[in-house]
Amino acid sequence: MDSHTKLTFFDYCKLAKSEYNKLLLVHPEISALSTRELEVFGKLLTDKTLSEIAEEHYITYSAVRFHCKNIYKKLGVSNRKQIYIKYKDL
Repeated sequence: MDSHTKLTFFDYCKLAKSEYNKLLLVHPEISALSTRELEVFGKLLTDKTLSEIAEEHYITYSAVRFHCKNIYKKLGVSNRKQIYIKYKDL
């Protein structure tokens, strides 16, 4: 698509799926994350606090901590700093 083509919702969905599949080629372990865990994982790569992540996703702080524990276990890391190091290319 050229820069003048207006993308539809379905075009964005295809693009997102394509980008996700490229990501899985480099980091296949990410496929183990649930949709909510993927959302939280993306925020863990930012400088947002867990409280800010909770507010953005309309969930409790303890729910974010629960998701973080699951994310760490599934990705084979033990803390947020290790996520930064392992996934700095994202």
